[in-house]
Amino acid sequence: MNDTFERNSAHHLRRLVDRTPSMLAYWDCDLRCRFANRAYEVWFGVDPNALVGTSLQDLLGPELFTLNEGYIRAALRGKEQSFERVVPGPNGTARDGLARYIPDIVDGEVLGFTVEVTDVSSLKRVESALRNKAAQNARVLTLLRKSNAALRESQRLGQIGSWEWEIEPDITTWSEELYRIFGRDPSRLPPTYAEHAALYAPSSWQQLSSAVERALTTGAPYSLELEFKRPDGSSGWIEGRGEVELDQSGRPVTLRGTALDITLRRQATEAQLQHDLAESASRNKSQLLSRVSHELRTPLNAVLGFAQLLQMDQGTSAKHRQWAEMIVSSGEHMLELVDEVLDLAGAERGNITLRPSPINLETEIPRVMAHFAGLAAAAEVVLSKATTQTLPLIVELDPKRFQQVLNTVLSNAIKYNRPGGVVSLSTNSDGVRVEVVIKDSGIGMSAAQLDRLFTPFDRLGAENTGVKGTGVGLALARTLVELMGGSIRVESQPGIGSTFTLAFPARPSPTL
Repeated sequence: MNDTFERNSAHHLRRLVDRTPSMLAYWDCDLRCRFANRAYEVWFGVDPNALVGTSLQDLLGPELFTLNEGYIRAALRGKEQSFERVVPGPNGTARDGLARYIPDIVDGEVLGFTVEVTDVSSLKRVESALRNKAAQNARVLTLLRKSNAALRESQRLGQIGSWEWEIEPDITTWSEELYRIFGRDPSRLPPTYAEHAALYAPSSWQQLSSAVERALTTGAPYSLELEFKRPDGSSGWIEGRGEVELDQSGRPVTLRGTALDITLRRQATEAQLQHDLAESASRNKSQLLSRVSHELRTPLNAVLGFAQLLQMDQGTSAKHRQWAEMIVSSGEHMLELVDEVLDLAGAERGNITLRPSPINLETEIPRVMAHFAGLAAAAEVVLSKATTQTLPLIVELDPKRFQQVLNTVLSNAIKYNRPGGVVSLSTNSDGVRVEVVIKDSGIGMSAAQLDRLFTPFDRLGAENTGVKGTGVGLALARTLVELMGGSIRVESQPGIGSTFTLAFPARPSPTL
């Protein structure tokens, strides 16, 4: 009975081994096959029974044996081996195999080793598919990250933030740029809908809340310009847009939108509006001054004419002659004011025609100084002219208007000086610009007075003194200087004096 059982066991064991899809074999120390199952017929196309006694090198062939030789020698040294290998088979087939070499050790001696090779081709295909899927997911994730980075960058460059409000749970989401616009800490949660009231000026919040309520009721989108407040106390403006998302039943579930920072645009618009209003007011003022001045000139000429006739009449008494003289003096002052106002109004409207011609300052400056010698002597003021460098001092200006500017600045330097004071004129050039510098040792001006220096009719308090003036001359002088392509710079200190620098483009030297 035992022999029968053993024979049956060996039979069943052989059947079991032959039905195993993995290759199972035993190779002795000489690398000769002592046993092989039926899987070798499938893998290599050889009869397993005929394989017994065959060398492993003959089975594998020189190329595959060389690849596996290291594992074979290690197994013969008693070390179990495990590795993967593509196993070529009949008719050009190839299988991915997971090989194990298990040493057969008896009393410390390696007698051979068992080979187990399992077909893992399907696992490899799944692994490859998973690897491809993982690579694809990685590419998608990279593209998504790049897309998010590009979105953040475009929002930063465009100064436009985005937001979303999930209505039912009252969850608000802000983009990174929206945190920056509102000056909020991006590490903190964005405010809830109710907390948004604190972000806006009261009137803007009223507009926004009404627009949101209308959007939730009717589904209509909105676009508003809203004033907001930052935690640091500053404020700004956004163009807020929003639209509602409805579920299948038509119930609003989400409100989303954008906020474009238009603070600079609003400031520019406001500045342009103020500029337009100022220009309009200036034009109206110039037109009014021009009309009034023209209307005053005719009666003034009549007043002056009759006053001069009274002076010339031999029958006029001394008292009346004195009165006539006062009328003529006041009338001439008024006529001077009218002429200056007409010039200023014309200059501001661009109605002054300039006739430029070459002017040599080396000859013009002494002539102007000679003209004011009498006024300077009467005021006990010394006029002096500084030596200039050898560069030509030629400018291309309107002679009449240039003389008008010099007369205004020089007469002021003398009139607002002190007895024993000095007025010096100097000229210099760097070949590109020519400067005329008029420096006095007079009463000087404060910083506040300098800010108002070129304001028409503002005499900076001189109207309370005995010095005559209209308060228009310097305003007209600066306008004329700028019309001739120049600039005027003023430096002054109270009690020390003032320095007026007139700068004009130098006349280009003729080329040969």
